[in-house]
Amino acid sequence: MHRLRPEYQDRVNFVILDYDIGEQRELAGEMGVARHPAFTVLPPDSGPSHASDRKFGPLNEENLREVLDGLVASYGQ
Repeated sequence: MHRLRPEYQDRVNFVILDYDIGEQRELAGEMGVARHPAFTVLPPDSGPSHASDRKFGPLNEENLREVLDGLVASYGQ
């Protein structure tokens, strides 16, 4: 993910949670991602309860790029 971040950061807001921090672990729970690595999509201007398209486990660059491209296309960014 970190390698793709510079390419997408003008269209996608990346949020990286640290499961060792209680508040961030609670936020991950609200989004339905109770283990890591996990990836989820939040629509623009929405809260954690609107998380969708959850992916669990490591994603290779090709799979993560597919998720990001789909996200950008679906929100017209």
